[in-house]
Amino acid sequence: MDVLPDSLQIRSLRKSLNISQKELGEKLNISQSTISRIENGTMDPPYSKFKQIYEFLENERISRKRSTKHAVDILTPEIIFINPQSTVREAVELMTKYNISQIPILENNYNYGSITSKKIQKYITDDPIILNLKVTDVKELPFPEVEKNWNVKDISSLLLNYSAVLVKEDKKYIGIITDSNFLKLTSK
Repeated sequence: MDVLPDSLQIRSLRKSLNISQKELGEKLNISQSTISRIENGTMDPPYSKFKQIYEFLENERISRKRSTKHAVDILTPEIIFINPQSTVREAVELMTKYNISQIPILENNYNYGSITSKKIQKYITDDPIILNLKVTDVKELPFPEVEKNWNVKDISSLLLNYSAVLVKEDKKYIGIITDSNFLKLTSK
């Protein structure tokens, strides 16, 4: 019989892969609440279910490790950004000029947040005066930041929840990755 890790190791492995309990449950057809109870040790699952979860996570870890592409290989080096004092109108102008749908709000190498065309569109339909507000008044969460050697598979997981990822080297931004960077990978 195989020796499986304990529930805390399962949780640690899942988190290191940046997979939510919900995502794991959907992939394995197990409810999120069941996965939560297994990880918290409040449920003693059948061996087969525990093994199924562990094998899936371990296979995912191995396949990600095999990937040879890293953030630095696919990033867009020019980061179009806006500073916190800018208006929503200026953000719209930048998005239009560069044909992009999201912009990080950066200043002095600090990530203040982000602004997306979807959020702007939602606000403008309610009240066009929004264009005169500062971007920080309608900002969204900052884009996640990764180091240049991050595996593209891990970055792909982040892009399921965020519209972009900022790439750093020595604590300085060196590029940005969006869905379009992954689409370019498939056309090579």
